[in-house]
Amino acid sequence: MSTNDRSRGILTPSDRAYLRGEHEPGSVQSERNTRGRIRERVFESLRDFELLIEHLPERDRELVFEKRLEELDGPEAFDALVAAMAFLYRGAEDSDADVEEVLREGIALAEADRDRAVSVEFERTFHALSGEGLLRRLEDGETLSLSELAYLQRSDDVPRGELADALAGERRVEDGRIQSRVTDF
Repeated sequence: MSTNDRSRGILTPSDRAYLRGEHEPGSVQSERNTRGRIRERVFESLRDFELLIEHLPERDRELVFEKRLEELDGPEAFDALVAAMAFLYRGAEDSDADVEEVLREGIALAEADRDRAVSVEFERTFHALSGEGLLRRLEDGETLSLSELAYLQRSDDVPRGELADALAGERRVEDGRIQSRVTDF
């Protein structure tokens, strides 16, 4: 099912088209209204998660995550979960929340519903990305993640020919996903 054929979630089909740049609002005010509606629905959906974690029957949640996500093609289900986590991570940082505490408390809340206590350790180490540095790592035979390869692909620091040459040999992309072994950049 293409993204155009999907039913409404947080975003309407026209919201999706707008965000992908496939639809231009008729006026500046129309664009402001569209963006405002999207922001409002995103905000209210965040508030709905408390209701969902506390009151959505377990069977309904399982049907969404076990059955419905299974229906998606290839890595689409994994990518949807990763994107949701990335969006919430960025949002937590934007709100100046302690991201590590949010993650620990979220996991603890989920496990408490299963009558289990959990200890969560979380570590982040930040490294600046540079096209030249990633290309050098790739040429040295190091493994790059899909996000690092995506950065290289978007980067203007590395000529396309050099990137294609570096990727021409054996795939050195590893993130545990089958897609990383078959994606042809």
